[in-house]
Amino acid sequence: RLTSVVREGDTVGRLSGDEFVILLEPAPVTVAPEFVAERVLAVLRQPIDLIGSSDRSISITASIGIAVGPQPTADDLLRDADIALYRAKESGRNRYVLFEPEMQASAEAYLRLEMDLRDALDEQQFFLLYQPTFDLQTESVVGVEALVRWRHPSQGVLEPDRFIPLAEASGLIIPLGRWVLREACRQAANWHRRGFPTGIAVNVSGRQLDDDCLIDDVRDALDTSGLNPESLTLEVTETVLMNDIDAASEKLAAIKELGVRIAIDDFGTGYSSLAYLRKLPVDALKIDRSFISGVSSSRDSAALIHTLVQLGKTLSIETLGEGIEEPAQLRNLQREQCDFGQGFLLARPLDLDAIQGFLETAPRVVQRARAIDPATL
Repeated sequence: RLTSVVREGDTVGRLSGDEFVILLEPAPVTVAPEFVAERVLAVLRQPIDLIGSSDRSISITASIGIAVGPQPTADDLLRDADIALYRAKESGRNRYVLFEPEMQASAEAYLRLEMDLRDALDEQQFFLLYQPTFDLQTESVVGVEALVRWRHPSQGVLEPDRFIPLAEASGLIIPLGRWVLREACRQAANWHRRGFPTGIAVNVSGRQLDDDCLIDDVRDALDTSGLNPESLTLEVTETVLMNDIDAASEKLAAIKELGVRIAIDDFGTGYSSLAYLRKLPVDALKIDRSFISGVSSSRDSAALIHTLVQLGKTLSIETLGEGIEEPAQLRNLQREQCDFGQGFLLARPLDLDAIQGFLETAPRVVQRARAIDPATL
């Protein structure tokens, strides 16, 4: 397919894994590389019939980085194309990006941050914040969401969007996710021993879900902490689940056998369907904040929230609204009988000392001790 969209004198080669390179030779009439990139994206998107399956086909996408010479060496040209490639991935994939000189500085900063990230776990630079989750009918605390932060030695406290994509791309999300899981379970077990039956939720990334060690990591975190499995909720985003629904279903079923609860994050933003909801062992749906924020100004958002809550009730799946920031948003979710919620209107993320004080004074629903609130790293 790749060779079909280039000229006879151009070169197509495979670098490694799923990375390919196309070398466009100079021509009397310059061929815009963007035009070639468009043709590559189009030809790769065409469905592929799987061998041995007459009724199943798949479609793939590509991210493309473009670098234009001259450069001192071939390595320099490939480096620039690689930088543009990762910018294309960061921008949402299935697109092309042309290298620009200012990207070099950004790439160097990215590499420095990756090097710092490799040392951060060993040097105990990560810590957790905890955002309470509430029963919306009683406005009582039922659990907390574990949120990871990075106390960088020179840049201060970094939010997840600064380092989680980097951890995903480098594979460091596996040890980082393992630490978050252990620390969250350890702290929740401590609260239980002190008389606060608070559930806790932890996010699971796509890389973690694919990792063969995930089930062992969950079991180890529970055994080491002594936490009741029903007090732990693992949350996976809808788009991650849809990457390979069969594999995800099998992995989540094994986790459910441990007694752990499963929640779907960002529900409604991906490929929602009754078919996959019935296939997955799901306990809770976390309604994406984009719908919550639009409820006061958009009839469509209000109607969608109503539909998602009713869908949960029909399937006996709990619903949770995230990002509640205005009283009108809270009232709408309560009117729709959404089960749970979180947001700055109710409580902001708190450090360990602050959340301890909060739990000591906030009303709690003991019979709802199991956290259904999925966490966002």
